[in-house]
Amino acid sequence: MLNSLHGGTFYFHGSLLGFGGCDRFQFQTVDEEGVYGYLQSEEDEAVGFVVVNPFLFYSDYGFEIEEQAKEALKLESHEDAVILTIVTVQEPFDQSTVNLLAPLVINLKTSQGRQLVLPPKQGSLGTREPLFRHVRAIREE
Repeated sequence: MLNSLHGGTFYFHGSLLGFGGCDRFQFQTVDEEGVYGYLQSEEDEAVGFVVVNPFLFYSDYGFEIEEQAKEALKLESHEDAVILTIVTVQEPFDQSTVNLLAPLVINLKTSQGRQLVLPPKQGSLGTREPLFRHVRAIREE
């Protein structure tokens, strides 16, 4: 889970969309199981994001990291990468959504991170996908 990131500071070099002035983020896990995390800006206490490992919620999720991004992150092996996605928290919580088109990639060895913007594909996942799609499907039945 996300417990391996707990207490780390990660450097995004202004790559978070809409938050270019925020470079350093402290990571904390939110729950005992390490499913939910929180990235808190060290430059602006008003900026923070709930994040999750998207593969826990979307087992079919996947993308290729372009060479330019790998170089910027100094990413030599995919085992060194952690992928996170930002959650838009809703009330009630089971209505929350996740941004699958702009994942965060963190190199664990260098603590460098980047938000990538994936090219949209017809029929692909988007910026406001249900975090708990199985809950929504049950409600719609």
